Amino acid sequence: MTLPASPRQPAPTSPRIVTRKLSKYFGRFTALDEATLTIEPGEFVVVLGRNGAGKTTLLRILGLLQQPSRGELLFDDQPVASLPVRFRQRIGFVGHETFLYDELTVQENLLFYARLYGIANAEQRIGEVLAEMALEARAGSFARHLSRGLKQRLALARAWLHHPDVLLLDEPATGLDAPTRERMHDWLARCHRAGHTVILSSHELRESLRPATRIVLLEQGRVAFDGPNHPDRQEEMQALLVAAAR
Repeated sequence: MTLPASPRQPAPTSPRIVTRKLSKYFGRFTALDEATLTIEPGEFVVVLGRNGAGKTTLLRILGLLQQPSRGELLFDDQPVASLPVRFRQRIGFVGHETFLYDELTVQENLLFYARLYGIANAEQRIGEVLAEMALEARAGSFARHLSRGLKQRLALARAWLHHPDVLLLDEPATGLDAPTRERMHDWLARCHRAGHTVILSSHELRESLRPATRIVLLEQGRVAFDGPNHPDRQEEMQALLVAAAR
């Protein structure tokens, strides 16, 4: 996995994201409980929390893949209902589902999404993301034959294909070996420096905090902490994560 090309200035169109008392219920279970956040354009936010804390639910709502039960979600002060359909093209999402088609090759999966997003010079762009994710040698392989780690790299390529303003990544290091995880975090840091907003969920502290500018800690669906990422915060975050797991 190589890094993106030379940095650009922060994208002036990158949206400001606001959640107001955002809640999500699944029957009697509360997955997200009145989460209120303001994420400025170009931030790198890591969302921490143990399994079941609400990280996946929050990111799926921000990615417009799930509707909240209550509360508001706004992009640049516009509620989701008033956003044009093409707004989704400004978001790249990587989650537990890869959104890949097993019966298509690596190249064909990316070509499908390139056409979906209306990407000009699709073949060139596909070649670029294949190189960035070190997948050139697997371009002709069917997705069903890929290992979990390779599928995750292809999912990252899919999410990055259309140069989204906002990258949402839910536990993106799943299935990746240590060197690839390291390269992925370097790549995400470079994306952030190039002006993209990055929101990454994790229960792993050391790697995920290194490139982040801000920390959000969820506990039982609520925002337990929201503040800048300073080195002296890491022990505090570790203690809170341990306490939340009890």
